[in-house]
Amino acid sequence: MRHLLKVILFVALFALCHSYSFNDEESLHNVTFPATYDRNLRPGENRSIPLQVNVTFYFKSIKDFDESVSKFSITGALGISWFDHRLTWDPAMYGGDLWETVIPQRKVWIPFLVNMLMYDAISEIGHIDMNLRLASNGLISWVVPNLFESTCDPDLSYYPFDTQTCILRFYIPGFLQTEINLMAPRGTMDMAEYSKNSLWDVTETKIYTTTNNLKFQEAVMSVTMKRRPVYYISSLLLPVAFLSFLQLMAFLMPPECGERVGFGTTVLLAVAVYLTLIQDKLPEGSEPSVAYLSYKLLGDFMVGVVMTVGIIVALRFYNREDTIEIPNYLKTFHKIVLGPRMCGCKKKHKVEDNDTKIPQ
Repeated sequence: MRHLLKVILFVALFALCHSYSFNDEESLHNVTFPATYDRNLRPGENRSIPLQVNVTFYFKSIKDFDESVSKFSITGALGISWFDHRLTWDPAMYGGDLWETVIPQRKVWIPFLVNMLMYDAISEIGHIDMNLRLASNGLISWVVPNLFESTCDPDLSYYPFDTQTCILRFYIPGFLQTEINLMAPRGTMDMAEYSKNSLWDVTETKIYTTTNNLKFQEAVMSVTMKRRPVYYISSLLLPVAFLSFLQLMAFLMPPECGERVGFGTTVLLAVAVYLTLIQDKLPEGSEPSVAYLSYKLLGDFMVGVVMTVGIIVALRFYNREDTIEIPNYLKTFHKIVLGPRMCGCKKKHKVEDNDTKIPQ
C-alpha cells in the first residue's frame, strides 16, 4: 500500500512538471511572426507615446588607449531592451510555461545605434545572425558584444600622473525624442565581468542621456581612468633624474683627464634620446597644454647645452698661456655671477735664480 502511494505521488508530480515541447515553440514562432510583421516600423501601438529603450553597458576590458592618435577602444556588451506590442502571447496556450523564446535579430525591429565619436567608418552594432530574447509580454532583451572604438582627446598636462575621461555617444538616426526615448536605468556600467588593465585603473563610469544640437537624443557612456605610474617612474622619471645629476659631475672631473667634453656630450645625447621617446609617444596637441614633463626634459637639454659650452670655454682658458690677460668682459661676467669677493686676482710672482742670495 505504501509503495502504491509513492507511485501515485510520482505520477502527480510529473503531471505538474509538464513543460512545453518543440512543437509548442515552433507553433509560437509561426504565429508570432506572420507575413504582415514589418520590421521597418518601430513598435508602439499609441504613436503619441515615445517608445522607451533602456540602455546599459557590460564593461569587459580596456583594449587600448593610444594618446598619439587619440584612439580609445574597449570591449564589452551593449545591453538594450524595449517592448514590442506585436510580439505577445499567452504562455498557457503553449505548454503552460513558455514564457521566453530566442529569436534571430533579423526577424524583428531593432534600434539602429550609431556612435557619434566613431574612430573609423560607420558600422552597424551587432551582427545580423545574432539572437535576442523575447518574453511573452513583448519585452525584447538584446545584448550585443563588440569592440567599441571612439576618439578621445587626452589631457596630458600631468603625464604620467594623469587622469583621462573618454566617452561613447550613441544615438538612433532619424528618430526624435518624441518617438524614441532613451533611458539609462543603472546610471553606471556593469563591472561584474571587468578585467583589470595593466596601464589604467578605472575609477568611475557613468551612463546618462542628453539631447544634442540636432535635437537627437544620445546615450552617453563615460569612463574615467587613472594611469598606473609605476612603469613610467622606473623607466622614465628615475633615468631622467639620474641624467640630470650626471650633468653636474662633469665639473668634478679634473681638466687634465681630457674627458670632460666627451662626458658632457654623452649625457646631453642621452637626454635628447629621452626627449625624442616622449615626443613620439605623446600627441602633437593636448588640451589645455602639453605635458609638463616635456618642458622639464627640454630644460634639461638646454642646461646640458650650456654646461657643455661652459666646459669647452673653461678648458680653453685653462690651457692658455699665463701671460695672456683675461678680457674685461669675462672679468665683468665673473663679478656678476660669483660676486666681487670671488674676483680677487692674485698675480703670480716668479722667482729667478739670479735674485736668490745664499747667506754666507
